[in-house]
Amino acid sequence: LIFQSPLSYLVLSLFAGIMCREILMDITDCEGDAKAGIQTLPVKYGKEMASRVAMGWSIVACISACGESLVKWVPMGISRLMSMSSGADTMSVTFPAARKLVFSTLGGGLFAQKTYQVWRTKGGDVVLAEKAVRDGLLGVLLVLASFM
Repeated sequence: LIFQSPLSYLVLSLFAGIMCREILMDITDCEGDAKAGIQTLPVKYGKEMASRVAMGWSIVACISACGESLVKWVPMGISRLMSMSSGADTMSVTFPAARKLVFSTLGGGLFAQKTYQVWRTKGGDVVLAEKAVRDGLLGVLLVLASFM
């Protein structure tokens, strides 16, 4: 019931993407936060656990970014296959729907791929985490563009 509006997908994907990005930023500044006594996820539970949580948020962001398109396209694809087998006219896909799917897939995929790289190093490669934070911004912008 909550996902009746495209706004629901946008809000969830942005929330999850920003949470992931913030955790990645905390991984890059773990030592400084520890010295300052700031209790961030990487300081309290370690970089490995923080990278796992970031990966989880990244997956949520990716799925929710593509969610609206998938909810519309999967049933359409099934009905298209059924109509092709019966010889009926096939359904056409509009440009805005295709653009939305492409942008959301690229943005969510980029974000997930960069977070996955950090997760593979268990949060140990700070330079990679910094790059993921920078590149993650492009992923968020692509997801935003998909909802226009």
